[in-house]
Amino acid sequence: MKNILFIFALLFSSLSFSQLTMDVMCYNVLNFPNGSNREDTLKKVLSYYTPDLLMLQELKSEGGMNQIVNVMNELSQDQFAAGTWVAQQSGSTSYKLQQNIIYNTKIFGIAEERYLLTSHRDINYFKLFIRDENLPFTNDTVFLHVYVAHLKSSQGTTNEVLRYEMAQVMRADINTLPADSYVLAGGDFNLYTSSEDAYQHLIETGVNNAMVDPIGMPGNWHSSSFPNKEILTQSTRLNALSDGAGGGVDDRFDFVLQSTELQQGNSELSYATGTYKALGNNGTCYNTDIFNCGSGNTVPDSILMALYYCSDHLPVVFSLQSDIILSVGDHELPQFSVFPNPAKNELTVDVNTNERLAVQLVDVSGKVLMSDVVMGTSKLDVSFLKSGIYFVRLEDYGVISKFVKE
Repeated sequence: MKNILFIFALLFSSLSFSQLTMDVMCYNVLNFPNGSNREDTLKKVLSYYTPDLLMLQELKSEGGMNQIVNVMNELSQDQFAAGTWVAQQSGSTSYKLQQNIIYNTKIFGIAEERYLLTSHRDINYFKLFIRDENLPFTNDTVFLHVYVAHLKSSQGTTNEVLRYEMAQVMRADINTLPADSYVLAGGDFNLYTSSEDAYQHLIETGVNNAMVDPIGMPGNWHSSSFPNKEILTQSTRLNALSDGAGGGVDDRFDFVLQSTELQQGNSELSYATGTYKALGNNGTCYNTDIFNCGSGNTVPDSILMALYYCSDHLPVVFSLQSDIILSVGDHELPQFSVFPNPAKNELTVDVNTNERLAVQLVDVSGKVLMSDVVMGTSKLDVSFLKSGIYFVRLEDYGVISKFVKE
């Protein structure tokens, strides 16, 4: 009998303290979905590494973003959702690209989202919460702050200055977060060396929520003498295709910086040491096609070919870990609609559940204008709003519906 109790105790202990692993990918998907067979090649990449959090750059349209959501839902038994699509607001160029995230709704919900204006391109911010099993009782959980950026490309002083200006905007916003926050700041940073002002500003010490480069390999990443070529991410192609750059794998443009709090080994949330890598690069791919690296690549040839055709960038991947136990309830997101759209004085919110749900009325910058509770079919007074685009968000789920106020 004692042996049975001992075995049961061991089993209960292993179940109680099982680790939650959250896989993260940061990927410049190159004008997605422009071109042919883009969805198919991206699906192959995501079938090999299906992240719980996908930080995306170079999205050309909301439709393209939704294609990726659908792909991830096809590949996984979990349910994925995207952040709210808002067209690029910064800059004067007519060719607009955007950033966003796609996340596993079993693990994450969105508490807040907004964009930061810069002189060149938006920086997108998302405040995620982890779906702790105790959340309904404590109304408290762990937050992960995520910034997705696409800094100005190309060499030259003018472009370096623009990158620095964008980095200043992002760093200033990180400064406003609560002390000791868990923060990811990633994207296509287009940096050539670690001495560049933008990089140095982002990893500045002695500030609130100081950020670190988790692989800590400074130097001239563009130089042939840089030793750690396994961290380079661009270009996957020696010769340019119809879209994107060529030149082979010879630059480290793609980054995900982490706040020092993620480096502390905290049980509630931390970086899984040693997991950060450029997917597909084994260090023997310098100045060649990603499918033509030296021997010893653990990524299958079929996936290397998909990486080659999908984008001129390699995705950066890594893992976070936590001892939080997720809610085991049904994570299917409530479905809801808003009408009429456009709306004038009154907006009807129709939710496919009889539960009381907290909703927020949000503008395109992420500012919460009103909070209320709905159940089934409810009506919201929107007469006080100015004409423009707005969103209704189910607060506990992060589900959003867009409408236009006349």
